[in-house]
Amino acid sequence: MVDVSASSDIRILEDPNAVAHDVAEWLCALAQGSERKFAICLSGGSTPRRLYERLADPAVASRFPWSRVHWFWGDERFVPYDDPASNYRMASEALLSRIPVDEENVHAVPTENLSPDEAAAAYEAMLKRFYGADKLDSQRPSFDVTLLGIGEDGQKQ
Repeated sequence: MVDVSASSDIRILEDPNAVAHDVAEWLCALAQGSERKFAICLSGGSTPRRLYERLADPAVASRFPWSRVHWFWGDERFVPYDDPASNYRMASEALLSRIPVDEENVHAVPTENLSPDEAAAAYEAMLKRFYGADKLDSQRPSFDVTLLGIGEDGQKQ
């Protein structure tokens, strides 16, 4: 795991495409540098889409260690996976359907045939199984990288 809070490397980039390119290269290097399972928590919404598309681009995808990377969601709208508002759908269209990822490495929030409480409990149980713990520990990072969107108001207009 990399603690970016310890890094003083601050970059100001030209536009959203430059951000997607830079973050894709950074993420690829981090994943390549890990010798174990590597867990990425995806963000939803529209702002991370460029990054996901860049990761699927052959220039990055050919170097990415797909077999060791596990994909999680930090947020999801409680809609079916095929709903236009689904964060899973966006990530699948932009990235996961375009790369050689094993289905068992994709850990989506269950949103169908469950109540929101049941879905949350099922996702918590899945996280516990993945990490081999009966209890999630706030002192133990759950993910190697957690991606966050910035929303439209964070983009240069």
